[in-house]
Amino acid sequence: MGGGRREAALELRTASKIGLASLSAAVAETATFPIDILKTRLQLCGESSRPPSRTPPLASAAGNSLRVAAEIWRKGGVLGFYSGLSPAVLRHLFYTPIRIVSYEHLRVAAAPDGSLLGKALAGGVSGVIAQVTPEIPFSLITIDSCAYDNDMTAR
Repeated sequence: MGGGRREAALELRTASKIGLASLSAAVAETATFPIDILKTRLQLCGESSRPPSRTPPLASAAGNSLRVAAEIWRKGGVLGFYSGLSPAVLRHLFYTPIRIVSYEHLRVAAAPDGSLLGKALAGGVSGVIAQVTPEIPFSLITIDSCAYDNDMTAR
């Protein structure tokens, strides 16, 4: 009977880790998404299409960032900075819990003695597992949403 209680407690702990990991990932993605959309739009605008200027690179990047941010604001207001948030949050609702829970289980198997090498191996393998499941398709959807929402097209 004691074994059943332990299994139930382990399942509850795993479920709570999944829930908390998903919630924290969604909050973090929402908080940082405006920066990500700005970065994505800057990458898609392509600096290579512009003629070289005498403006120092740092000042040029800041000016371009402000120009793109102003365009996002003009076309969508505050909500313009959150275009494409849904697939980004969905990506993390799967990716982060898979990575964390698989790491926990692999760490116990790969490093029962707590060795750094075993923990590093568990971390790498759990990252690969999480990366190949939902990460790639959701990332492509997110980038597409960031690039083309609010009539902003890549230039």
